[in-house]
Amino acid sequence: MQNISEIDELIKIVSKLPGLGPKSAKRIVLKLVNNRDELIKPLASTLAQVYKNITRCKSCGSLKSNISGCANCEVIKDKFNKICVVEDLADQWSIENSNVYKGYFHILGGTISSVGNRKEDLLINSLVERVIRDKIEEVILATKENNSLQNGKRLV
Repeated sequence: MQNISEIDELIKIVSKLPGLGPKSAKRIVLKLVNNRDELIKPLASTLAQVYKNITRCKSCGSLKSNISGCANCEVIKDKFNKICVVEDLADQWSIENSNVYKGYFHILGGTISSVGNRKEDLLINSLVERVIRDKIEEVILATKENNSLQNGKRLV
């Protein structure tokens, strides 16, 4: 294999994506390089726009556009009295795709037991603020089951 530093770096980055290892990353990079105009150019442009315009909402934790704001917080056609609390955006998308829940979402950004997360890193205070401000009557905790016992010791 040729040693081209840009390609090697791209393979390293792509292999960090969930579900992709070095072999899959190499196949993806090869496809990108072989289809420069159809894939690399629009991908680079779109990634630059996402980097520039998309951030995490400080209130609900969802993604928001710097241009149009947070669609999750600014739901104005419906007024809900319940909020579904999830760990991450993928959980929100799964619940939305199931069409079984209609209401607000709040993305914590992980769990306290997640590696590197502290209580301060999670959007717990903004959840409490939203519940009070929006007069939420029901809070649904839709987080993954977390065993509070680890190595025989209770994590409280």
